[in-house]
Amino acid sequence: MPINVLVVDDNRVFRDSFCELLNACYDHLQIIPAGDGSAALSLTRQISFDLIILDYELTSFSGGDVVRRLRARGTALPPIILISAHPDLPVIARLHMVSGYLQKPVDTASLREVLDPLIRQPQVRSAGPTLWRIQEKRQ
Repeated sequence: MPINVLVVDDNRVFRDSFCELLNACYDHLQIIPAGDGSAALSLTRQISFDLIILDYELTSFSGGDVVRRLRARGTALPPIILISAHPDLPVIARLHMVSGYLQKPVDTASLREVLDPLIRQPQVRSAGPTLWRIQEKRQ
């Protein structure tokens, strides 16, 4: 059964290469790309996602704004992973109470460290800061 993954980043080149990296690392992913927060919000109304990977520094409004708008709907959310080159991303991710974060540039090892628990163990897929103990070991 495919795992529906929403990848949101306004940089098309990064978004395309990141989706290629995801496909190279994992089988059975149905990856849906979005170029901005508005598209992401629209897609989440149409498709049930198992995972959202969201750029924090979007041009239209921030990834944090997207997270707030998704939570305001009052429905269950999949795990959300923030992705950014912002130096304070670990703090930002905690403040937004997301499941984890990926620091740009993303390499295969860090991608697998963050996503393996969510992709390979469906019972771990719950919204909220479930991955902090894994990521804190890296620091």
